[in-house]
Amino acid sequence: MSEVRYPAEWEEQAATWLALPINEQNWAPRRKRIDVFYSKLIDTISRFQSVKILDSFQIPHDDIWIRDYGPFFVKCDGKLNAVSYEFNAWGEKFPPWDSDNAVPEKIAELMNIPLKKESWILEGGAVEFNGDGLCLTTAPCLFGKNRNPAEKKPELLEDLQNSFGIKSLKILPRGLDGDHTDGHIDNVARFVAKNRVVIAEGFEQEKKEIEAWLGEHYEKAKVDTLPLPSPVPASYMNFIFTNGGLLIPIYNCEFDSFALEYFKNVFPDREVIGMDCTAPIEEGGSLHCLSKLEPL
Repeated sequence: MSEVRYPAEWEEQAATWLALPINEQNWAPRRKRIDVFYSKLIDTISRFQSVKILDSFQIPHDDIWIRDYGPFFVKCDGKLNAVSYEFNAWGEKFPPWDSDNAVPEKIAELMNIPLKKESWILEGGAVEFNGDGLCLTTAPCLFGKNRNPAEKKPELLEDLQNSFGIKSLKILPRGLDGDHTDGHIDNVARFVAKNRVVIAEGFEQEKKEIEAWLGEHYEKAKVDTLPLPSPVPASYMNFIFTNGGLLIPIYNCEFDSFALEYFKNVFPDREVIGMDCTAPIEEGGSLHCLSKLEPL
């Protein structure tokens, strides 16, 4: 049987995938701001690594949130593979989604890598990995309305384990209130090391649970806390890694400098850059939501 591993996001990357904001219904009212944001984002990531844009490869899509509908890149016996799950726009909230749902297969074909197709509903922002077999997620994103049936939980969890090489899965009971994804983990808690998590304020019970869970696997485990900016569902957890860099979403609010200082202390060897995400957050997402990393 093949050994499957989902790499941690701080490991070496080949590229960052993006999708341009072509949905006029969402972006026409803020066209200038979102175009300026994307130009700066592409320029910034390009300083560290390659940027691959769906539109440059004539791959159709419905909106920018490639984290959620793009392929999951895994290492299978050390070689890059892709896994796809069904995407239905966060429980059939925002049609259409047919083009988005077809993206993983098109990327796998373009890259000429194997693709494993799963029939469950799952978005990329709903799962968080530490590269060492641990995974965080939230229950509403697995079993919420128009998602996966709760009575199929054992089968779903077994498939997740097999697809991603999960050794231990921690399911939190909730995500951010007001998050139309039903509470993606990438707005709540993220790994910053295999044995260290940062979590948003207001999740005290979840913090205790994660501390106990990490303590089962590592002698030196730690969970940090960061405040939540505004507006909902803005979150400093929605950061992205690049090779040698770390891009942090900021929102022109009082906690921005505190968050930047935290990440600089955690990652002294990375260039930490604050990116103004007030434009994309108006449609409910930020840096992690709109990007997909391709491991090296």
